[in-house]
Amino acid sequence: MTSKELQKDNELDSVQDEQTLWGSRLIKRSLFDADGSTLGSIQDILLVPASSENKLYLRGFVASVDRRLIFVHEARVDAVDRDGLHLRGGTLDLRIFKKRHGEMLLSEDIYAVRLNNGNISDVGFSESALADSKWLTSKVAFSAGGRLRKKNLEVLNWSIIGSAFTSDQVSGDLARLSELHKADAAEAIQAIPENRRTELAAALEASRLADLLEELPESEQAIILNQLDTADAIEVLGEMEIDDEIDLLKELEPSQREMLLSEMDPEIVLQIRSLLKYNEDTAGGMMTPEAIVLTPESTVADAIARLRDTDLPPAISVRLFVAESPIQAPTGKYLGSVTLARLLREPPTCVVGDCIDHGVPTLEPNTSEKDVAGILARYDLLAVAVVDSMKRLVGVVTVDDVIIRLTEGAE
Repeated sequence: MTSKELQKDNELDSVQDEQTLWGSRLIKRSLFDADGSTLGSIQDILLVPASSENKLYLRGFVASVDRRLIFVHEARVDAVDRDGLHLRGGTLDLRIFKKRHGEMLLSEDIYAVRLNNGNISDVGFSESALADSKWLTSKVAFSAGGRLRKKNLEVLNWSIIGSAFTSDQVSGDLARLSELHKADAAEAIQAIPENRRTELAAALEASRLADLLEELPESEQAIILNQLDTADAIEVLGEMEIDDEIDLLKELEPSQREMLLSEMDPEIVLQIRSLLKYNEDTAGGMMTPEAIVLTPESTVADAIARLRDTDLPPAISVRLFVAESPIQAPTGKYLGSVTLARLLREPPTCVVGDCIDHGVPTLEPNTSEKDVAGILARYDLLAVAVVDSMKRLVGVVTVDDVIIRLTEGAE
């Protein structure tokens, strides 16, 4: 949310100013999709400790949609006006909201606290001076007559009461990790005592914990995953890159691995089991089945559209793979690959089958990691196809995978 977007409505109450967004302006307002249709209503505001100054930052909103409470991240909000919150385009996550350790709700955890200054009537937020665009607690309004009556309203700086809400160690850990790059956060979490690290892992969002686990050695990943509830562990696994997920599952005790697999989607489990059979030090053990695969009849325009629609790592996205249907690994007969640079030189109506570079080698699933590294280096490739004995594309190995494996071997 930008300052301009959050300040669209300038008719503020007497206690409000142009720099402050007050919680009362948001709760019970409508939630709209990108087309302006009403989705539901905002029921509460979710806050977490910031890394300094005893402040809280606005992580998102709890909204009522189709008679269920869900979480809406603040990054999904395009604008706020007197009518309510307007979302950017995209799919809304309809999973039921579950508050995690270290998170606070404005109505339940802030308004309910009784302080010497009086009853907390409202909380104001100001945009951070940093480039992260976070909205931090900056003002608090007290009322001697209760939050609804607003008798003898007094507005003070948040610093007056901030320490009452930010003294929890785990909350402080969450705040510090939120400010770090995932590689630095992974290093920091290893230095945290194990008992507090368990609480911290349970409090982190699944996507954030998945990012951190991918930066840790598999042995450390397994320790943290084993300390999570089954449902949370499955959610975290689902957020990981498939090759990292496979490496982590291999690190678990067989009984623990089978217990998790028994609770997962059968279609996903089928793919996972097909990858678990490969040794870690082979192309099959290093590959990911996630790649952009097209049929030879696809046009350059189709390929570009697929590229725009993907969030795959750059090492995979710069080379597209061509196979007969089906295009999900294991595919139909593998035909070859084409670089993004080649596609950009062709007209949009040109078919991908006419652009294939037939001189690029492929790997077999049992190719050793040393030979994989040699082929990537010799042909100056960022990604290379792994093809089985039936000439099907079963996965792709990237230069990133090789670097990680060689780095781990050198430690």
